[in-house]
Amino acid sequence: PITVDAWLRKRRIAVCGATPKRDRWGYRVFRRLLDEGYDVVPVHPLAPHVDQIPCYAGLTEIPGGVDAVSVITPPSASMGVLRDAAEIGRPPCWFQPGASSSEVLAEAARLGIPTIDGPCVLIELDRTGGRPRAARS
Repeated sequence: PITVDAWLRKRRIAVCGATPKRDRWGYRVFRRLLDEGYDVVPVHPLAPHVDQIPCYAGLTEIPGGVDAVSVITPPSASMGVLRDAAEIGRPPCWFQPGASSSEVLAEAARLGIPTIDGPCVLIELDRTGGRPRAARS
């Protein structure tokens, strides 16, 4: 596992489930991480971009990789996110509420991918006062 604080100290974060639809959690998480100063990479199988930032269809397509992943997909899609994460070096994956299942967490453990399951990144950013200063660059 990885702690919330350690995950929040990462710099380049993929948001799997990012969407241009502003009323969706995938957009809200993407936007908040961007506003906090993270280098955010949206991942969506169909959307060409989110707020003019190019989207990638999967983690394996992101040039240069990522330091961490926020997962806001149904558990069935989260399994594919894990397979891709294993392929790109096992960055820690934070499953937002509703994105995981016992099968997803078992697969993450089998693949050796550090995970956070449950608390919402938006609530944790509010609780901690935003991105840790040491992580800002």
